[in-house]
Amino acid sequence: MSTTLLGIGVAAAGAQLGLTGLAAVDPDHRPWPPDEVSGRFGLYWLLVMGMAMPFFALLATTAGSLYPVGVASAAGGAAFLAGAAVNVLAADEFEGPEEILGLEWRVHTEGLFSFSRNPAVLGHVGALLGLAVAAGSWQALLLGTLVVGWFALKPHAEEPVLAERHAEEYARYRSRVARYLDVDRVLGRCPPAAADCQN
Repeated sequence: MSTTLLGIGVAAAGAQLGLTGLAAVDPDHRPWPPDEVSGRFGLYWLLVMGMAMPFFALLATTAGSLYPVGVASAAGGAAFLAGAAVNVLAADEFEGPEEILGLEWRVHTEGLFSFSRNPAVLGHVGALLGLAVAAGSWQALLLGTLVVGWFALKPHAEEPVLAERHAEEYARYRSRVARYLDVDRVLGRCPPAAADCQN
């Protein structure tokens, strides 16, 4: 059973990585953002479910396959809670479900977006890998790592779209905030208006 679940999840993650990689290098074949409810939109979310459902099923069925639940599990749980909190705070900046689903695109610069252009990437790293570590499951850790890789690749496909649609606003934002984490701002070494403060 776990082999089947892992196979489904790896296949879905591989497809997402391939399609998102194609979108990053070839705007004419960009599958993301889907923009409207269509076959492309359905495929995107089908693959998301193809990664998510096996991941959670593996957590439940393969716990302890890498090591017994113990101290590492507590550290993983803490990472999960931190990552989940980041995701909730990032999603709170969105103006409705359309943005979460990828049907609308806006430039966000407040809250966590003042420290990272893509805080959801950081949130998912903590949440997914934290859960896998907490469960002590090598299967969930493998699949979670692939999914995190996809999240890290997504901005390379999404940011060109924002640059096209919100040229000046996004160029100003990108010039002062790092893609994943602006360490100088987090450590308080950078005034909020400093255009050159990017790590």
